[in-house]
Amino acid sequence: MVAEASLESVADKGGLSTIRKGISDDLFFVCASFEQRTTSAAKCLAEDYRAKKAFVYYNEEFISNRETARNLQKLCTVLRPKCDVTDEVAGSLIDPKKQFMALRKAILSLDLDSVKAVTVDVTTFNREALLVLMALLRNNCKSARIRVLYVSPTKHGEWLSRGFREVRNIIGFPGIQRGSRSTMLVVLSGFEPDRIRKLIEEHEPKTVLLGFGDPPTERQFLDRNIEEQKTVLARQNVERFNFPANGIEKCHRILTELLSKYLFEYNIILAPMSTKLSTLGGYLTVEAMQEIQMTYCVPSQYNVKNYSKGESHLFMEEMPMRPKDALTKSRSDLDFPTRNTSCRSPK
Repeated sequence: MVAEASLESVADKGGLSTIRKGISDDLFFVCASFEQRTTSAAKCLAEDYRAKKAFVYYNEEFISNRETARNLQKLCTVLRPKCDVTDEVAGSLIDPKKQFMALRKAILSLDLDSVKAVTVDVTTFNREALLVLMALLRNNCKSARIRVLYVSPTKHGEWLSRGFREVRNIIGFPGIQRGSRSTMLVVLSGFEPDRIRKLIEEHEPKTVLLGFGDPPTERQFLDRNIEEQKTVLARQNVERFNFPANGIEKCHRILTELLSKYLFEYNIILAPMSTKLSTLGGYLTVEAMQEIQMTYCVPSQYNVKNYSKGESHLFMEEMPMRPKDALTKSRSDLDFPTRNTSCRSPK
């Protein structure tokens, strides 16, 4: 069940404690970014919060940005008194192999059998890194409880990203593409219609299911979401659906019900481009339906000066434990090939 509260009310109640009362978390994972809300959840940790290990991930392309470097330092300053060991993890937005290997090295450095409680602040992870991280955690720390923290902003900038570097399959989520089937592209949309148009251009789907986050994390975001995607929705082969952007399992249930109807008719490609909570809802769906491929459009430029403003609500939700039968079907503990496969699929 997802819990939602203002940051002020969390602080008033003494902050966020460990997953197991009176027992240190085994791992705290967070990403340093250029956004103000990067440090919001960490600052809400209770005075007596403790973790055995903390990893602060960052993408090397942004570390020269003053705000990213400052937020990295702030996170380390907050976490070091609360964690036995705090390490930085340098990944890459542009290079998916480097991104994957950095996260994999961090996870495999742990005593995996002893990891039972993990808190992940997903707020400012790029979606591709978040999906890879969650797969690594769930495939390697198989008995761990994983608690997700997410802080919504009060507003987003006039634009979030511009241009495109490439469209690529996310490492570890290749799906199964059958030449006899047409392609269906399923998009959990946000505020970046140009990236969606690029995904359609690259994947050349017969059908597009365009999802809108309703309910959203903040009411005003839904109106903008609909306005931004009008031109995409007007395309002849595009159909609309709604998904909850404010909860992981709620989103997972909606996607499972929707996509199970098409699983044996289409090659399904999922593009999560909404909140990090819905991105993880998509993750759970693909974890259960490994025929589905996940795709990512890498932008050329982010609006680092005005991507988002403020910090509104803290969302907290625990990932469901993997079913026992799913554990036997895990992808070799995510020892995936690191080559980047083609994004194009059969029509």
